[in-house]
Amino acid sequence: MGSRKNIMLDANLTNERIIQARIKVNYNGRYDGVQVNAHVYESKGVVRFIEVNGRQESLYRLFISKDNLAINSNEAVFKAVVEGKDAERVRLRASIIQEHKEVDYDYIVLDLHN
Repeated sequence: MGSRKNIMLDANLTNERIIQARIKVNYNGRYDGVQVNAHVYESKGVVRFIEVNGRQESLYRLFISKDNLAINSNEAVFKAVVEGKDAERVRLRASIIQEHKEVDYDYIVLDLHN
């Protein structure tokens, strides 16, 4: 019998090197929202979030409030691009945040050369 994760992050890379990701929150406690951070390995590249829940954006930091998650059954989808030609891998980390503290997190590492 496995335990249900409080937050799940799933992502894949398109042929155009666009990251498509989905976050699902299964946390029943109090929280303010979800913070998504990105780290580009072996490069000076950065990740720019270009779409959140179907809305066009141009953000280098992504916070999705609990209210916005609740609209979509505690899920959020986003797209991002990696800016930097020599980028090899990128780590995405989604954290449940309550009063500036991390409650739980999930992360995924994507190889940009597949």
